[in-house]
Amino acid sequence: MNILIADDTKGLLELLRAKASLKGHDIDVVYDGNKALEYIKSDKYDLVFLDHNMPKVTGSELIKYIRENNLKAKAVLFTGDPSINYFIAKEIGADEYLSKPIRIKDIEHIVTKYLKG
Repeated sequence: MNILIADDTKGLLELLRAKASLKGHDIDVVYDGNKALEYIKSDKYDLVFLDHNMPKVTGSELIKYIRENNLKAKAVLFTGDPSINYFIAKEIGADEYLSKPIRIKDIEHIVTKYLKG
């Protein structure tokens, strides 16, 4: 599975990449919304994990781009912002929602869910 993880918290990203890579997934990691948009435009990702509050382009804006351009990626929005919840994430177009702090088992559950199709 091709996975993109975009978050401006670098320590979290490296932990997630290390954990996911062990399971045989192809993981790309980026630290801001502009770089995430470049990667997303390739339409090679099956699953994207996007932080809502990233510099330059937010996770919500990236999800809107994915939907407007009919890209194949399933989108997971995550945030520590208490004003964003599951229902708002779904309204934006996210397939899944996670609140920070993110637990590795939540990531694994989502990856497993979409692997099964």
